[in-house]
Amino acid sequence: MKLLRIISFSLVFTLASHAQVDSVYYGTHHPTQKKAKEPKNDAWKEKATWGGNLQVWIGNPTFILLTPTIGYIPFKKFNVGIGGVYNYISYNSPFGSYSQSIFGGHTYARYTIGDSYFVQVQYDKLLQPNLYSMEPRDKVWIDYVFVGGGFSQAIGDKIALSTSIMFNLTPNQLSIYPSRLIIQFGIVGGF
Repeated sequence: MKLLRIISFSLVFTLASHAQVDSVYYGTHHPTQKKAKEPKNDAWKEKATWGGNLQVWIGNPTFILLTPTIGYIPFKKFNVGIGGVYNYISYNSPFGSYSQSIFGGHTYARYTIGDSYFVQVQYDKLLQPNLYSMEPRDKVWIDYVFVGGGFSQAIGDKIALSTSIMFNLTPNQLSIYPSRLIIQFGIVGGF
């Protein structure tokens, strides 16, 4: 009788604790479900752009301007962006040779007309040598505001070459640009 109680108690305890519950016994399978990966939010890539301009005059003076940019398209056909500016100038004169490097930043707003033409406003702020100072290492911040337009030609699905003619609205005696009319060659691409 005592043995019967122990077996009954063990059986009730085992059933109550579900110690023997197994999908093999019941024919059901409950796989552990992996959490579904959330889709990547790549929508920003459709609106982001990269690019830059290059201006080069070789000779005396030598003038090299590089302006890498990153942009965003908040509205259809409208692109705004920021970038860095690096400029190198050198020239030789009867009084000696001179060279300088200039750094700064710029912003732009570009509106595309049709598929290929655009108008653009650009603001540059450059830290450059102060040629009127007696100190050779004295630098000064100079602001430049440009307006103009250009033409863009696609060379792939997400890349285009561009050419623009910009007019300097803020002439300055310390201007690094040899003319108020600037021709830029650049590249624009998407991610």
